[in-house]
Amino acid sequence: MATYSKGSLRERSKGHWQARFCRTDRNGSSIVTKSFEATSRRAATFIMEDIRRDLIERENNGASNSDLITYMLNYVDERESSRQIEPSTATNYRSSIKHLARYLDGYSINEVTPENVMDVQAGLLADGLVADTVAKDHRFLKQVMDYAAEMGHIKRSPFNRATKPPKRRKPHPNALDEKSRTALLSVLDASPTTKQSLAVRLGLLAGLRREEVAGLRWGDVDFNACRITIRRAIGVSNGKPYLKGTKTEAGAREIVLEESLSNALGALKESLGKSVRDEGYVLGDGHSFYTPDRITKDFTSLAKAMNLTGAAGKRATFHDLRDTFATHLISEGVNVKTVSYLLGHANAAMTLNVYTSNTPAGMESAAAALEGLAK
Repeated sequence: MATYSKGSLRERSKGHWQARFCRTDRNGSSIVTKSFEATSRRAATFIMEDIRRDLIERENNGASNSDLITYMLNYVDERESSRQIEPSTATNYRSSIKHLARYLDGYSINEVTPENVMDVQAGLLADGLVADTVAKDHRFLKQVMDYAAEMGHIKRSPFNRATKPPKRRKPHPNALDEKSRTALLSVLDASPTTKQSLAVRLGLLAGLRREEVAGLRWGDVDFNACRITIRRAIGVSNGKPYLKGTKTEAGAREIVLEESLSNALGALKESLGKSVRDEGYVLGDGHSFYTPDRITKDFTSLAKAMNLTGAAGKRATFHDLRDTFATHLISEGVNVKTVSYLLGHANAAMTLNVYTSNTPAGMESAAAALEGLAK
């Protein structure tokens, strides 16, 4: 499945023109040139556009009859190989393809209709998939079909104003309350500093994602300035970890190094002695790293043993430590923009949307303020 750039135009001599296109497929890129005659640049531009359409049609002869599932798989493969998407994103897309194949297997890309889109969604929801997952599948299919239309492989995308995804649920943080938080810290304080306990502290006291915890290096920890710098993360694709950048540009940030966390990091560093290098991973072994899946598994075991539950009444997960970090800072009156920065959110609106729901402390503050309103 090849693509062509919009092309560039130059006049080689009076009335003689040349169009240049960049052709790209999974094997790489090449330049395609076509010479022709035209009486003006305007006329030459129209001819160049016709040439591009002809190249696409001939290159992708029969593309509109391509099997939809194969087309989607090729789409993901090309974007992954050209590094337009992360391996973990490609894995998520392939998961969506498996879901969509339940109802669209055997369809060609030009056979999909708006009715098919809505039927697929209804079927996946009936299968027991949650609305958020089906919404992700919807967005991926739309992305592929919009691409097919843009490339001329189909006349138009089947998506329109009526083909809306399921309404996504607003996330409800499952932050630990003060009692649970205190109990967890008591257990950590009473135990030797290990990679497992340090991972928990980094989640709870620095608000790090599990991928960021795994990617933390000793050179990122500044004991003198009491700061941790987040520069990278560890992703997981098909069960295999790999080094990557932060989730977003905002993910690259500095975080305050809390005293007890600093002491725990210092104790671990001291126990490792001369083997510590700036490029070494804090929770790793030399140049290897503690995987995100291992972090999740270890905390799940601890939460189960302690029967840790959060505000939503569910068993605590490692991500709930990050929720606890954010919720505590906001309840203590820390500026939302500051909290957003510390979390690595792209903007404060996301922080507001997730972490400023009704809380007991918030309701008490509202009650106190309303007392003055009636006076």
